[in-house]
Amino acid sequence: MGVEIVELVPGDGKSRPRVGDTVTIHYVGTLAGTQQVFDSSRDRSEPFKTPIGIGHVIRGWDEGVPQLSLGCKAILKVSPDYAYGARGFPPIIPPNAALDFEVELLAIERPKRP
Repeated sequence: MGVEIVELVPGDGKSRPRVGDTVTIHYVGTLAGTQQVFDSSRDRSEPFKTPIGIGHVIRGWDEGVPQLSLGCKAILKVSPDYAYGARGFPPIIPPNAALDFEVELLAIERPKRP
């Protein structure tokens, strides 16, 4: 269980997000094994920006996204315990749902140090 990464387009192979970095990502989330889209930044034509590795997103993203390099397009196959678990995210995501996210890592911002 956890997160499996299926690379579709390789990134630069060098620049990877670290814990606490802010990433800019395009994503399409589907219920695993279906084409049922539950959320998509591409549909909104606006990439999603979030800190990574510090609990602001599901564990599958916190652990999967840092394995991608800048420019990479991949599918993150996230098990229920690394997604929304037994509670799900009603009414959009049922309990114990595995999720697939097609993600593209567009940018990485390091936190500013004083």
